[in-house]
Amino acid sequence: MLVVFARIGVRRYEVRVHRELATDLLMSPAPGWNDLVPHDLVHLVVEHRFGLRDGIFGQLAAGGNAWTFVPTQEQRTRAWARRVERRNRARGTQIGRSEQLASAVLPVWLRRRGLAPDPAHAAATSTLPEGDLDTRDLELALADLDELSTRWQALAVGGSVEVEWPWPEVGGSRR
Repeated sequence: MLVVFARIGVRRYEVRVHRELATDLLMSPAPGWNDLVPHDLVHLVVEHRFGLRDGIFGQLAAGGNAWTFVPTQEQRTRAWARRVERRNRARGTQIGRSEQLASAVLPVWLRRRGLAPDPAHAAATSTLPEGDLDTRDLELALADLDELSTRWQALAVGGSVEVEWPWPEVGGSRR
């Protein structure tokens, strides 16, 4: 599964998901603008590095829509909506964990860059137990954010950053 983060305007981005086993998806515009790194890109990084195969992007890889994405090429039909709703209910068990990790990792990454984290993100880190961030996974996530942020900041409107989901798609159907 290929995930594309595209700048679509000043302080606006979208996320496109290209799947082999299910229809392609789009979230446009996507929420949570940040000049340094899109919010949903932080989710993809923490899900990958902390091994969350059933978070937001894992649910997408299983044929769901994470309740926020819409098809790009397939007309929304009742049958499509029923299939996606079933997949959404059956998958995505780690979405809450993804939110916790994104809210914890982003402030650490910002501080390492000499930037003050948004107070909303800093407050969210208190929901994680002390020592809950594995040091190796955290270091890998921070390195990914460094590299992806550099690529993101270099984009003009119309440009994009592509990231491959590290695990295979499951289930789903191109119907």
